[in-house]
Amino acid sequence: MHKCESTLFIEIFRVRDPIFKILDFFVDNLGYDYSKTDIAAGAGISRTTLHLMWETLEETNMVMQTREVGRAKMYKLNLKNPMAKKFLELERAVADYYAPSSASCDAPQVEEIPERTLIYS
Repeated sequence: MHKCESTLFIEIFRVRDPIFKILDFFVDNLGYDYSKTDIAAGAGISRTTLHLMWETLEETNMVMQTREVGRAKMYKLNLKNPMAKKFLELERAVADYYAPSSASCDAPQVEEIPERTLIYS
């Protein structure tokens, strides 16, 4: 499981929203499926926070269950979902843009990027 303290996407956009942290975890770990416990740990959020966000991820079909291992259900990003595809494209565009100046888990210096505050209504 790939886990950095902060990924390029999270660092550049200064994301604090748990949904984006979860999606970022899935994009960084494409091709693998994970239990909810592993997803929460990999995304750097609590299991309680994951469970609060999970209904939205399932209702929008952003994630899909792949199998069961014992009692644990395993999930991955649903790449058939158009929103998930666009999120993946955005992540890749950010990575391509900053690729020359960053390494795998090294957060770039982004002091020149102004702080953004997301307002939800």
